[in-house]
Amino acid sequence: MMRWLMALLLILNAATLAWQWDAFAPWGWGSNTAREPERLTNQIRPDALKIDIPTAAQPIAAETAPTENGPTAAKP
Repeated sequence: MMRWLMALLLILNAATLAWQWDAFAPWGWGSNTAREPERLTNQIRPDALKIDIPTAAQPIAAETAPTENGPTAAKP
């Protein structure tokens, strides 16, 4: 009895793996590859999003770098 149960579980696992790898897709039994398509339709003006990337961060780093003699204090 346990042998038949184990064999059945192995066959079902192999069938599930084949289904996930779209082995049954030619017959219309493929897995669902489109996930949450409503997110694309619910977007509000996605073209208005603008991402600015700073071109050079070196001038900022040069201003904050310590000098060779250490910090200088203003002399009265």
